[in-house]
Amino acid sequence: MKIRARFALFSIFLTAVIVLGTSYASLFFLKALVLKEIETGQISVAQNLRKVCEESLISRDPILAVNYIETLQRTVKGIAYAVFVNTQSGLVLGKNEAFLDTVGADKDVLARTPGGPKEILTAASGKRIINFTDDVVLQSKAGTVYLGFFEEKVEANVRESIQKITRIIVYVSSGAFLIGFLISLIFAIQFTKPINQLAQGAKAIGEGNLDTQINIDRKDEIGFLADEFNTMAVKLKELDRLKDDFVSSVSHELRSPLTAISGYAELLTMKPIDQLNPEKTKKALDIIVESTSRLTAFVNDILDVAKIKAGKMELHKTNFILNETAESIFSLFQPLFQKKNIVAAMDVPKDLPTVPADGEKIRQVIQNLLSNAFKFTPDGGSITLSAAAQDGPEPVIRVQVKDTGPGIPKEHQGLIFGKFQQVPGTKDVVKGPKGTGLGLAIVKGIVEAHGGKVGFESEPGKGTTFFFTLPTQGQTGDHIVEAKKLA
Repeated sequence: MKIRARFALFSIFLTAVIVLGTSYASLFFLKALVLKEIETGQISVAQNLRKVCEESLISRDPILAVNYIETLQRTVKGIAYAVFVNTQSGLVLGKNEAFLDTVGADKDVLARTPGGPKEILTAASGKRIINFTDDVVLQSKAGTVYLGFFEEKVEANVRESIQKITRIIVYVSSGAFLIGFLISLIFAIQFTKPINQLAQGAKAIGEGNLDTQINIDRKDEIGFLADEFNTMAVKLKELDRLKDDFVSSVSHELRSPLTAISGYAELLTMKPIDQLNPEKTKKALDIIVESTSRLTAFVNDILDVAKIKAGKMELHKTNFILNETAESIFSLFQPLFQKKNIVAAMDVPKDLPTVPADGEKIRQVIQNLLSNAFKFTPDGGSITLSAAAQDGPEPVIRVQVKDTGPGIPKEHQGLIFGKFQQVPGTKDVVKGPKGTGLGLAIVKGIVEAHGGKVGFESEPGKGTTFFFTLPTQGQTGDHIVEAKKLA
């Protein structure tokens, strides 16, 4: 069953429960209210009868009381009797058969002590009478009024009123249920329509249509979900593009050294060993070794990224001396710097504190940063490698590599540490191998696995400074660190 049908059925069921529950509760309380209103009306009639009898006594006009009593007997529903008994004169006004059958003969009435303002009496005929009694008092008690109602007629009046109320409630409940049904149906359609759009969009994404965008203009959770879906689609498209670029880069990175290895290996096998030219043989072997190293480095990068993505980074921490490693790496880059006439400088004090770190991993970090700086620094530019200790609650060593390259535009700075990410336009700036966009991602993973931080400062046209920090306090030994997973 589709979610729209489920939601509609649930809404209809909930509406029915609310309507039926409200109707039943209304009937229950209205019945009690009707009974209360009828009793209040009966008491009010008895009080009015008493007042009329008082006026009749004061004016000494018994006809006034008799006429009122006759009017009551004609107009009030369910009335059994309305009687005034003058206890001083023994006069009984309004006496009838129901009164005599219920209350008694004249002498019994005068002697009778009422059981209260309201009591249930049984007539000689077996009918139950609801009797109301009220004293007529002038200077002293002058008499008593008796007002009786047939209980069965009162109950009939109650049933009649309840039936009328029930019909009204049924009509109102039916209308409310119909309106609730329509509202539930409309709401179900409105609620599930964007969900269907999201489902169709997800299906389109699954089928490879990464240009899919969903137009849902809402300010609630579904609107937020739609915005996130559209953002996801854009990112998926970007990742798909990056995948294509990565495959292209990988193809190039693998094909070039493999072609060189294959070509020179074939060249070396074309002649017997004793007939090979020593210089050409050495050159061929050097190219094979260089190509093999290039392949090995590339594969290692892929493996490092895989470890970082899995959230695991194996570290073999020792008391690492940064100055010695920095000098060693810097000297390796000197021939490359000279080839591009780059002015290179190193400012790494010898008295830096030791760092509990994996020396090989930190060496890889510095190499990647220097390689990146060399790649983007034009001929005649400058590169500076520096380090300094920084005190504070958590002492660290800050290492930075500054270049005079083209810089990174602000709109692309968020791409820098992503996997396979390269700033658009760099292919026009960089000469030689373009790389795969893994170097800085590996730098970030390694530094954060050591508990440090990595970042950069850049301004277009003024170069870039990459930096990272390493805590100077910590344990040495072998560790498997849960590194932050790369996006």
